[in-house]
Amino acid sequence: MTPFAGTLLHILRGFMLIAWVLMAGRTVCTPDQVEGNLAWTTAVVIVVYTVTFGWRLLSARLGINRCYLLAGGVAVTNRFGRVTDSVAWSDVTGIQQTTVVELYMGAHRMEIRRNQSTKPLTLLASGVRSRLVKALLAEGRRAGALQ
Repeated sequence: MTPFAGTLLHILRGFMLIAWVLMAGRTVCTPDQVEGNLAWTTAVVIVVYTVTFGWRLLSARLGINRCYLLAGGVAVTNRFGRVTDSVAWSDVTGIQQTTVVELYMGAHRMEIRRNQSTKPLTLLASGVRSRLVKALLAEGRRAGALQ
């Protein structure tokens, strides 16, 4: 999923929750609409948020789409939990960091440049103050790959 798609889904979930709150407010004014409107809307909201948070828990437990910061380097996994790319600190020539801050979300795009390969290891860390970015830069400095 691209950062744009993730942001768009986040915004749509927010609008859906706002629409549900408005519909619940209207139901207080017209209680005869509880079965027609509020029941199925509440079910949809519960299902969407359950799937969202369930996927977060499952992906964290299975190690899906993760970045492993090791003493010897960095490893990135795919949707199936397999390592797709890795780089040793001894091969790192530099890190290019791009920070994107939007109205609803922020993210850091990190490109770890290597000696032998023309293709850098690229990862995306969500959040404006990401602990992964701080740890990645600190470990790179400790290993001597960064100044």
